[in-house]
Amino acid sequence: MIRWLLARWHARQRAIDIRILWPACREQAPDLDHARAAFAYHAFHDRAWLELGDDEIRRRIDALN
Repeated sequence: MIRWLLARWHARQRAIDIRILWPACREQAPDLDHARAAFAYHAFHDRAWLELGDDEIRRRIDALN
């Protein structure tokens, strides 16, 4: 039960990051690569993202526009 709740909470945190943090990164970065790098720095240091594993984090960041 706890794992299920934690997984849902982490999914919610990731959705908030995509909705709020990603647009902020895009706005402040000089180009898409820098925006992705800034977002990746956050994702690779955040427990909600780390539970996905490195390959899935990279896949999701590569899909960001």
